Parts: sequence; C-alpha cells; structure tokens
Amino acid sequence: MLKIIKIAAGSVAAILLADALGLNYSTSAGIVTLLTIQDTTKETIAISIKRIVAFLLAAVLAYVVFHLVGYRVLSYGIFLFLFIACCRPLGLSNAVSTNAVLVTHYLAKKDMSLPTIGNEAMLLCIGAGIGTLLNLYMPGKIKEIRTMQRTLEEDLRNVLFRMSEYIKKEDKSDYTGECFEKLSSDVSTGKKQAFAYMNNTFFQESEYYIAYMNMREQQCSVLQEIYKKIVSIRKIPPQAEQISVFIHEISVSFGEYNNARALLEALSELLSQMKDSPLPVTREEFEERAILYSILMDLERFLKLKKNFVDALTEEQIRRYWQQDKVL
Repeated sequence: MLKIIKIAAGSVAAILLADALGLNYSTSAGIVTLLTIQDTTKETIAISIKRIVAFLLAAVLAYVVFHLVGYRVLSYGIFLFLFIACCRPLGLSNAVSTNAVLVTHYLAKKDMSLPTIGNEAMLLCIGAGIGTLLNLYMPGKIKEIRTMQRTLEEDLRNVLFRMSEYIKKEDKSDYTGECFEKLSSDVSTGKKQAFAYMNNTFFQESEYYIAYMNMREQQCSVLQEIYKKIVSIRKIPPQAEQISVFIHEISVSFGEYNNARALLEALSELLSQMKDSPLPVTREEFEERAILYSILMDLERFLKLKKNFVDALTEEQIRRYWQQDKVL
C-alpha cells in the first residue's frame, strides 16, 4: 500500500513540478517517477543511475540516427534496435523503456537542439529524483525482525523440548516432523526480512540480522538430522536419559544472548561420562549407543554454530544489538 501511495503522489508531484518549470511533455516526468520507485531503496537508486547513463547513450544514438536518416518512424526503429543492442550488454535493459519514451519527443518535435535535449534531461531528473527521494523513506523493519527472532527461538525451544522427551521413549508413533514445517517457514521469513532491511538501509549495520538468520537456518538443518536419528532408536539405552536432560537444558537456556560456551563445556563432560560407561554387550546395544553418540556430535555442531556466530561479532554489534546483562 505504501508503494502505491508513493507512486501516485510522486507522479502527481513530478508532473506539477515539470509544469511549474514550463517543461514540454510534463506528464512524462510522472511516468518516470512511476517506473523509478522499486521495492527497496537501493534498487531505486540503482535504477535511477542506470537511467541517467542510458539517457546519455540514447541522446548520442538518437542524434546520429536522426541526423543521418531524418526524423522518421523508420529512424526511430533503427534507434531502438541500436539502443537495445547497446543496453543489454551494459546491464541497462531496465532503463530502455523510459528513455525510449523521451526520444519520441525528439521525433515529434523533429528537433534535437540543446534546449530540447535539456528539456528531456530535466524530465528525467525530476521524475527519477522525486521517485528516489520518496523511496529513501522506508518504514523501519527492525521491530518485525526482532519479533521474528523471538518467534524463531520459541520454535527452536519447542523442537528441542520434544527431542528431550522422545529420545527416552520407545513409542515414537506420534513423534512427527511437523514442528519443522513452522520452523523452516519462520527461518525463510526471517531471512527475507533481514535482506529487505539490508536493501533499505545505508547508515545502520544489517549484516548482524543476516548472519543471525543464516545461523538459525543451519541449526535447523542440524536439528532435522537429530530428529531422524531419534526416530531410528528402537531400544532405549540407559545413556538416553542423560542426553534427554542435556537437550532439555539447551531448550531452557536457549536464546539470542547465550554464547553456548557453558553448554559446550557441559557437553564435553557428558561425552566423558559416556566414554567411561560400560561397553555395550550386544550388537543392538552397540548400534543404539552409536546413534546416541552421533546425536551428541550433532548437538556439538548445533552449539558451535551459535558460538562461532557470537565469536564473529564485533564490539559495536554486541553493543548495538545485545543487552549486555543478558549475555550468558
């Protein structure tokens, strides 16, 4: 809705300004504004720059073609062929339509004097300028991203809590992977929000949110692997109770501000205890114990993803995005 309002208001403002300056074909300024406003601030600025470059190229080509062939419809066709052929390899294809319209004004007036070219340049600058200025304002998405972070953390807590319960149960008939559907959907939404924020901001760091969402996505993949292993356990070894307690501990202390160091230390201690346990007697017991060990390795990977994320943060990012009293 905001984009529609910007397009409507910006187009009207561009036409009125062009009229006030006494420019010919003032309605074209409104069309330029309409075509300039994109979904993100950076896209809008990029397309405005491309249109200015393309305008210079169009002016040169149109001048050559019209002076050699004359101001005819055929000449316009030749110009379009050459203009599009030049714009494609230069990455200016999305600037073709705007400048093609402006060149029709040269054809209609049968004139490419400096005042006429200046008129078209002013139309382009007014339309692109107003469109760019309007799109510099993008409502802050921080609140949405922070809300999604909390949602993701709650999703992950729920997944971990269920794991802590079912790893010690033989009957897993009602243990499905449905919880991962919401988690995966929320991770995807969070990444889109983070990238949208990055494309709409210049003066604030946005890498933090992208790195955070990537970390959660990787953790989600690890948990899906753990889920498959838990489901494959048929006879529950005694060590499953210890691992259940540890997974529950992760779910309880889980959060953005947990650096995972204490949990990694607890995991190391748990691995030592498992090594000191009596060796398995039967092949079945050996296989089930091997699955548990593999789950612990996955949990270590899960926690290290968070630790690596925290270790990569700058002091400025920690100051800006973390509440220091919550760092664990």
